Amino acid sequence: MAEGPIELLAKARAGEAEALGELCALYRNYLRMVVRTGLGPRLRERLELSDVVQEALVEVVRQFPQFTGQNEAALVGWLRRLVGQKLADLGRYHSRTKRAGGGAPVPLDAPWEGGRGDDGGEGGGGRLLDVLALSQTSPSEVASRRELIVLLADALAALPTAEADVLWLYHAEGLSFEAIGDRMGVTRKSVRGIWARGLKRLKRSLEGPPGGNLRYDHGPAG
Repeated sequence: MAEGPIELLAKARAGEAEALGELCALYRNYLRMVVRTGLGPRLRERLELSDVVQEALVEVVRQFPQFTGQNEAALVGWLRRLVGQKLADLGRYHSRTKRAGGGAPVPLDAPWEGGRGDDGGEGGGGRLLDVLALSQTSPSEVASRRELIVLLADALAALPTAEADVLWLYHAEGLSFEAIGDRMGVTRKSVRGIWARGLKRLKRSLEGPPGGNLRYDHGPAG
């Protein structure tokens, strides 16, 4: 059975390089999601996502001795701040890109205040964790769960490419189904079908055993 983050954290602090490597691998999908969210459309034109993720992992290893947190929530927060520092450095380096503007996508776990899209549905699906409608049933269950945003990153990475892309474009970048269809060369109806399949697959992946604590919200009408 694979070791969890707390066990790996303890071993990495004890100087086990292999454990630190496994810890980095455990959060690679999360780091990728945070980097993809923070790059924005302009920087993405100049930088390869995989290169930035690799640079972030190098920073994780370099700065790990400074991390003093004791649980996964603290680790996730530290990783996010570290990526934020890396992206800020990249933004300063590519200062002309920064001055050129271009809004950054909305993080999947951040509050969303959007209007209606040109397809008559919501223009971007808001917070994907809200769409999945997490419903905790007991404090002990809350304590036993991994950080949901990390599990979400892993679940998104495991989806078929088309489903993952549609969910990302809709929920993180705020594109309408029609705009996504134009980009992918398919109809709005096809995009909505891909979105529905992807969201259902995410729900199955995240809810765990039968009778789990995640319920499925039907999403936008239309």
